Amino acid sequence: MEPRLWYIRNADMFSWLREDEQMELAKRSEMVTCKRNSRFFFAEEPSDNIFLVKQGRVKLLRASPEGREIILDILGPGEIFGELALTGEERRSHSAEALDDAMVCIIARKDFEELLRRHPEMALRVLKLIGLRRRELEMRLEDLVFQPLAGRLAITLMWQAQRLGVTEGDGSIRIPLAQKDLAFLIGASREAVAEQLSEMKRLGLVKTSYRTIRIIDHNGLKNFVRRHSSETTHT
Repeated sequence: MEPRLWYIRNADMFSWLREDEQMELAKRSEMVTCKRNSRFFFAEEPSDNIFLVKQGRVKLLRASPEGREIILDILGPGEIFGELALTGEERRSHSAEALDDAMVCIIARKDFEELLRRHPEMALRVLKLIGLRRRELEMRLEDLVFQPLAGRLAITLMWQAQRLGVTEGDGSIRIPLAQKDLAFLIGASREAVAEQLSEMKRLGLVKTSYRTIRIIDHNGLKNFVRRHSSETTHT
């Protein structure tokens, strides 16, 4: 089966379309592979395509006026990005970069809009997705403002474990994430993250290796968050 059609059929958002509609969408899409750290688009570029992750992971980035970047989100296979083009966004509000060697399916904005016009139920799914992304971002921003570094780090590790973690045979959860990217996710320096991870390792909560963090005591990490949140409340 042609790779684009296989992916369209196996993506949750398109799996319920009729076969002829799936084939039409596959013909209108483009499958692209890229190396780690390659950019799919930059902020302020025209917002004219929708992207679906087939393989690998993609990070969404936004830069501060001082040029410091933070990671808004990390997406895995089956997830969509660039969807703000469907809300009237003319220029990208952020950048998108391959976190690993990745493969994505690209659909032109006009083709996706035509699909939504024919299928209002899909438009509702996209609106729900956009709303969910906004709520998650608001919650993360609250953590950045109100949580201490230790709490932000632990919450982010649990969030990434739930979304992109791999459960190992010993029950630990492996998160393929570099400390640099983790620092960008929580708005901290790499050195501060490394220091806090060392404390978590000392407590037997996590282990680290090259571009990987492994949670070995999930309940302990939850208690770690509660303890540090409580300390912040009482200071």
